[in-house]
Amino acid sequence: MKLTPAAEKRLKKLLPPEAAGFSVTGYIGTCRGSTPVLHPAECAADSQETITSNGITFFVNADIAGVFRECEMDYDPALFGKGLNAVWPHREGCACHQG
Repeated sequence: MKLTPAAEKRLKKLLPPEAAGFSVTGYIGTCRGSTPVLHPAECAADSQETITSNGITFFVNADIAGVFRECEMDYDPALFGKGLNAVWPHREGCACHQG
């Protein structure tokens, strides 16, 4: 997983002191651009894998851990920007309709 400096800065700002990282339970979108579904968490759930990038810990649901390990996350703070946005290499079964 790769975090851009903007994403790293935003995630550090969002993480409360009592949380150990972010629980990632899914994403909305495709390989071309997705919004991760995440919230602060103290620890991983039984069905989650722990992934660390740039000193930020993510507790990721096992069914999306492979995609999440390969993603690049950025942050677009513009008024009509994308916010936190993740992209990853296209793969079979993706809903992006890329050939």
